Amino acid sequence: MMTAKSQLRREELLAAASRVIGEQGLAGASVRAVAQRAEVSAGSVLYHFESFDQLVAEAVRGVLEEFSERRRRLIEGVRDPAERLRMLLDAGIPRRISDELRVVYEVSSVIRDRPQFRAGLVQLTERQLALYRTVIEVGIALGSFAPRMSVDMIADNLVALEDAYGLYMLDPADNGRERYLRNAVGFAEIALDCTLHDRAADTSSALDTKELA
Repeated sequence: MMTAKSQLRREELLAAASRVIGEQGLAGASVRAVAQRAEVSAGSVLYHFESFDQLVAEAVRGVLEEFSERRRRLIEGVRDPAERLRMLLDAGIPRRISDELRVVYEVSSVIRDRPQFRAGLVQLTERQLALYRTVIEVGIALGSFAPRMSVDMIADNLVALEDAYGLYMLDPADNGRERYLRNAVGFAEIALDCTLHDRAADTSSALDTKELA
């Protein structure tokens, strides 16, 4: 049976591994790098996991789950569908690319050679799509949105825009965030025949859903 102290150390090592992967990529993740970040010995890293691959797999899974959960929590308690949608778009195209989002892109780039990450990425995409679909469907029911195409098509395109613009912003020299956000908002307004005023707080800085706690 795992003690509370062992569980805490595992959580610390998982957080350290997530940050190392976000900063250095999967290729830069090593026992030594994680040990240095967690300020423990290399032996301590391996003591708490069956293998280093297990540590990496659990760290990635945790990042992907937290990534989607933060998006869901972001709009809890917000009743206006237009505001909820705008908040999701603000958060989906953040002002800066956090280590957490870098992990998502890093894992996506190696999925061919590391198929163990496929299930987590598929689940992440499904959760993102479900969140957009729910917000849109509630908006339709309340009369806030009048879709000009299927709800599934709109949700697919919004998630695709998030992913594409996030890739652009991996370049530190890219400064097109405001334009990218206007583009995504503009598509949503046309697709849903609505106006998405910038009523939401800047969720990218106030509550960056893509940053590890």
